[in-house]
Amino acid sequence: MNKLVEKLIEVGCKITNPRLAVLKYLSVHHSPISARDLHKKIKAFDRASVYRTLNLFEELHLLNVEVIEKEKLYCFAEEPHHHIICKKCGYTEKTKCNHDFGTFKNFNDVYHQLTLTGVCNNCSK
Repeated sequence: MNKLVEKLIEVGCKITNPRLAVLKYLSVHHSPISARDLHKKIKAFDRASVYRTLNLFEELHLLNVEVIEKEKLYCFAEEPHHHIICKKCGYTEKTKCNHDFGTFKNFNDVYHQLTLTGVCNNCSK
């Protein structure tokens, strides 16, 4: 978490209580979470503060963001990764991202999303 705070300071962001609360929660819980569910977990701050904080962290590329069933899910990522989700029970596992797109002639700041679904071993028994 200290690295993340240092990065925020480095880019000129204030270290506010809502930002610290989001940092703390996401650095301890590594499963993807929606902004709505994150707000429920850290009830001390209004929903707008949580959404603004997540948007800032997304802009700074501090978060891994995936859209699953039309909802953005957030988690911190030391390295690029994806999640595979059981379509029966919702169990989620992280999987390493092996994509290297190189450079593009007419684009910069390129990111991608990949959603993997399947049936976990427990559900397939």
